[in-house]
Amino acid sequence: MQSVGYFLVSNSNKKQIKSQIKSDFEEYCEFNGHTPIHIYTDNNSTRLTMFSEFERLKQDIKVNNNKYLILINNSSDLGRDIIEIVRHLLWFDFYQCKVLCMNEVTPDPYQDTVNRYISNNILDNNWSSFVTSKMKDKFLTGKWLGRVPYGYDINDLGYLTPNPTEKKVVGNIFDYYINKNYGIRKITAFLNQKKYKTKKNNLWSISTLYDLLKNPVYIGTVKRFGVSIPNSHNPIIKNTVFLDVQKKLYSRSPIRTGINPEKYKLSGLLYCEFCNSKMIGVTKKIKWSNINSKFKEMNYRYYKCGGRQNNGSCVANSIPAKDMENKFYEQFDNDIKNHKIDINKKLNKIVKKIEMKRNSALINAKNLLVSALNNTAQGKFDVSILRLYLNKYEKLLESEHKNIDKDLILNNNDFKLNLINKIYVSDSNYKIIYERAS
Repeated sequence: MQSVGYFLVSNSNKKQIKSQIKSDFEEYCEFNGHTPIHIYTDNNSTRLTMFSEFERLKQDIKVNNNKYLILINNSSDLGRDIIEIVRHLLWFDFYQCKVLCMNEVTPDPYQDTVNRYISNNILDNNWSSFVTSKMKDKFLTGKWLGRVPYGYDINDLGYLTPNPTEKKVVGNIFDYYINKNYGIRKITAFLNQKKYKTKKNNLWSISTLYDLLKNPVYIGTVKRFGVSIPNSHNPIIKNTVFLDVQKKLYSRSPIRTGINPEKYKLSGLLYCEFCNSKMIGVTKKIKWSNINSKFKEMNYRYYKCGGRQNNGSCVANSIPAKDMENKFYEQFDNDIKNHKIDINKKLNKIVKKIEMKRNSALINAKNLLVSALNNTAQGKFDVSILRLYLNKYEKLLESEHKNIDKDLILNNNDFKLNLINKIYVSDSNYKIIYERAS
């Protein structure tokens, strides 16, 4: 395969370094059966500028449609941070060029990026940013930090100790899931029928049970701030059982990219008038065959009471999402038009609220991109999924520069919702009552 090299060199001893790079590059190509074509080099002052050797390489690929193998020393040759590196790796992938590090341990550039910028730094970054000296001491000695998990109590010294009653329930949950092949929904219903309550004395929900099955605390491991300390307290579940459960959970869970989910515009604001639970978005896929025996499918979007969805405690029916959203915006726009809502009084607060949400969304998009990079390095995600995450992050980054004013808010349904705290709805007549934001 035709190979080109791209390497960073320092300004000092430039000729000697280039000579060594050329020798290493040609030796690598000869050993692996590649045809060396050319070497491109930059230094830290010229790298990734419009006049750089890197841009010459990209121009060659783009204009001449050359599908090279790009050899680099390590992923840091391609950028100064994770975003820049991922952006360039995906650019090469788009033009069907493969990138490899001349490193026997981690030749894959995605894995090298994770090892170089994530795995090696997670302890230092999280440790210094969030953990006080007292919390460090407490954590390192195995003392528990935060809310006590179901199945345990905390003793006078601050250590977790199994709760005799709850311990049996936890054991049954893992047993039902792995040995009796009960699903999470069935186990949730069973626990509520038996009138077992959570640590907060609430009914069990699907999400609560799922989190319990994923929690390594039950094998005696404390996990905080990206750091795991095994054998910090008495386990309730055997390691082998816990591992089997994780494998089963993973095998039953489709890989969700989180990029293009069905959007539920009123999510987080919509509340059931019957039980005051949040209503959640649910998508149902309906399949059918026509006269020619050709299968068709369609997605139906609903808002469903969270109380009914999680533990069956409410009798409210599902509401078609499109009907609900159209009905709401029609009423809400009329209220704005008829001056029942005065946006001018709260404009400054709304702008700050939107800016905070936008910043939060950008941070979340970056975290999701890093997570997707991790999954790509492990072979769980294809690079096409990583590209979706990068595109989402860059769109949000671009929106950061847009000025938020009254016209932008009134012409954007998502921004309008910042005027509202809650929306109450009855499934029988779409009765809508909303609380205005303070």
